[in-house]
Amino acid sequence: MTQPSEVLVLSGATGKTTAGRAIASRVAGTCAIDGDTLSSAKRPWDYDDYWACTMRVCADVLRNGLVPVICGIGLPTQVFPAAEAAGLRIDMLALVCDPDEIRRRIVDVPAPHRFTTFDTGIHDPAATADRTIAWADAAVRRRSAN
Repeated sequence: MTQPSEVLVLSGATGKTTAGRAIASRVAGTCAIDGDTLSSAKRPWDYDDYWACTMRVCADVLRNGLVPVICGIGLPTQVFPAAEAAGLRIDMLALVCDPDEIRRRIVDVPAPHRFTTFDTGIHDPAATADRTIAWADAAVRRRSAN
């Protein structure tokens, strides 16, 4: 039988705030914490330090009998080592969406800037390399044209 997770980490491109609010209002026994709030106290920015601090907050929440739910950006390679150092277990859920939705929700790109996405989840490494080469080549061609 699997041991229950102690700390929930909700990460991903979009939907974290909405999901965190839903958890806070509907799942008794949880404490949803916005990662942006925690990160605002950590300047200059250091991911290792941020996640170590976040795990200390989670440990405090656990001592108060609640399951902490961290809603914020984080990679497993950042989160898991900090949790292990604090003696905590993680259950991580990554919310994903298609590139058009990322652009719609996250990016308001003012002219003349550009923002492009490429879904590496559905393309192999060779296609990813080809796409990024084409992206860089286009920039070189634009520069040469001016």
